[in-house]
Amino acid sequence: MKDCYIVTGTTSGLGFTFIKELLEKGKLVYSISRKDTPFILEQNNNVNFKHFKCDLANERYLNETLKTVFDLIDLYAIASVTLINNAGTIKPIGNVGKVDSKRLSRSIDTNLKAPIFIANYFIEQTQKIAIKKYILNISSGAGRKPYAGWATYCAAKAGLDLFTACIGVEQKEEQFPIKVISFAPGVVDTNMQETIRSTKKEDFDAVTRFIDLKNNNQLLSAKFVSEKLLELLPSDKTSNGGLYDIRDFIEEKQ
Repeated sequence: MKDCYIVTGTTSGLGFTFIKELLEKGKLVYSISRKDTPFILEQNNNVNFKHFKCDLANERYLNETLKTVFDLIDLYAIASVTLINNAGTIKPIGNVGKVDSKRLSRSIDTNLKAPIFIANYFIEQTQKIAIKKYILNISSGAGRKPYAGWATYCAAKAGLDLFTACIGVEQKEEQFPIKVISFAPGVVDTNMQETIRSTKKEDFDAVTRFIDLKNNNQLLSAKFVSEKLLELLPSDKTSNGGLYDIRDFIEEKQ
């Protein structure tokens, strides 16, 4: 029996690296993102892969997509099932009072509401099944430290952390518990970092720090981070409901 993974935000960055690594290992992968990519299209004939185009900020489409995904998964014929809530957006960047309210709402829908909704659906569908089950919520150091210009992003990630901790408490009472952790992956060399570095200083005062990290080769590779997170999720180095930072586990930065 195979291990099954549901991964959101797979167009680029960490999400793309997750699905690429998992497919190379022969895992069953269900990918959810707003767009197709050349890699995703290349996998059309891969029996271990299925991609779903979905705007996670649209609750109706998200609900329909999740139903379709779980209709396809035979939970009694797999070894484990893992949800990786990876999708997120750093936009809009700017101080509170200077950004459009619709963009603020979309940020919250993508960064907080969607992972909560997806985790709720996942738990509802898998709670009674006696297999290994995991939820990995991709958080951020921004959820644990305030940044001017990132208020909405920081708030969403902080909310995701506490949501994770609450599930950990709840799952202690379950017969077949689901392990959930929230992980800040550090500063990873992805498209999101490109967006951050291109931000005007008046919108994000700390932009120089992120430019310097890139110039000084201090960004972590998405491959290194994805491999580390997949290793740590089921291990006894992490506990249910735990909040973690990649820096606590790095032995050799790559």
